[in-house]
Amino acid sequence: MNQSESQPGDAVDEIRAGWAVLRPELDTSAVDVVGRVIRASALIVRATEELLAAHGLTRGEFDVLSTLRRAGAPQSPTTLRTIALASAPAITKRVHSLERRGLVRRAANPADGRGSLITLTREGEELVDRAFPEVLDAERALLSGVPADLRAEASRSLRAVLASVEAAASR
Repeated sequence: MNQSESQPGDAVDEIRAGWAVLRPELDTSAVDVVGRVIRASALIVRATEELLAAHGLTRGEFDVLSTLRRAGAPQSPTTLRTIALASAPAITKRVHSLERRGLVRRAANPADGRGSLITLTREGEELVDRAFPEVLDAERALLSGVPADLRAEASRSLRAVLASVEAAASR
């Protein structure tokens, strides 16, 4: 018996089984990966959103703060949008909210008279430095039932999945 046969079924197996009955001619094998990525993502986001709400942040706001913290330098809204995979209006809304709360500052971009640069304030830096370890702990707890060797294998496999999806999305 192989590894997948020894594991109990999950919601994705049920979805595929349902389609196999209704439309047996369809190849639903992509649902194995896509369905599990979407389901895992939704559950992870839900868990971390609850944690971040205790810090007064949405997941999107946290992504902006952590992007600025990692960058260590002011960033344009366009750069934030690219890294956070968010629309221009979503980034604008997040930056406005963070700016009103004193967590980021917006200044004119000297290289682009029409643009701006977003800088993390000391308060924003302290907040992301408090929240990030808690997010890591929550993510680690969510993965605690997965042995280290399977996590490493999943990471390698998901890197290939992400590269394929990104390439297809950019066509």
